Amino acid sequence: MARAGGERVRRLFQRAADAGSLGGVIFEGIGAVLLAVGTALASGVLTIADVLIVPLSALTGAVGDLIDAIFGGAAQIIDLGALATALSIGPGGMFNLGPFSFALGIGAVLLALYLVVAYLSEEPTGNFVPGIPFDIPTPGFTGPEEDEDT
Repeated sequence: MARAGGERVRRLFQRAADAGSLGGVIFEGIGAVLLAVGTALASGVLTIADVLIVPLSALTGAVGDLIDAIFGGAAQIIDLGALATALSIGPGGMFNLGPFSFALGIGAVLLALYLVVAYLSEEPTGNFVPGIPFDIPTPGFTGPEEDEDT
């Protein structure tokens, strides 16, 4: 014969019967409500902390990766230039470029930096291909119009 309610309901009624009095039942009920409120508050605090901590930790990781991307390659080139210099002038070295390998590494980094700065300092034009002296008609592409000198 099936009984009404599930195991959870039967345990609830058994706890009420074990309380012995109406005061005990009310005390256990108030304790459960306070426990639920405390749990909800703790969960809310943890959620707010996660809302702040997760994006900030992702931001710090991204900033570290950005700094590594900006300066890491240049530092690696200079480091390899210094290593090639040390190997070429050391005992048994072939002296291919000798001490100039380090200068070549630094020069390559500075040349790349100059090219980036020169590209960024160019004024944007309406040309389809930048740097050519005439404008290619490109239907469908809209860009800033250039003044025509006649």
